[in-house]
Amino acid sequence: MTNTNESKNSAAVRRILVVDTDENITDIIRSQFAGGDYIVDECRSTRQLFSIELSGYSLIIIDLDIDNNSGLGIVEQIRQRPETSRVGVIATSVNMSPATIINALSAGADDYLLKPFSMRELQARARSIIRGLEAGARSRR
Repeated sequence: MTNTNESKNSAAVRRILVVDTDENITDIIRSQFAGGDYIVDECRSTRQLFSIELSGYSLIIIDLDIDNNSGLGIVEQIRQRPETSRVGVIATSVNMSPATIINALSAGADDYLLKPFSMRELQARARSIIRGLEAGARSRR
């Protein structure tokens, strides 16, 4: 995992984890969220993913095609764990079949984006999910 900005105050910062083997995608996503209230980390394998404390993230953007299409199982695991059940998840894939989209959403993804996707659309969807999760957390207090 690569953390791009350890020095920011973690209470005011929303952390995003990008799980994708494509370094270009992670670099572009990082640059799109840079300069705001976001820290973007990256992870390139499922093995690396489960060595990370995921509960500190506001959002995980995961390529379903990672490590021989194991992304769907990862989404299910994230949702089943109490400490990560409220972390936002956006699933991505090059597969545009309705079955893939339905399976991702049924597994617990909050949204699905077909690759290649617009970075502006990703930002809008990410902010919407994070905003909804934060509003839900405030209402539970």
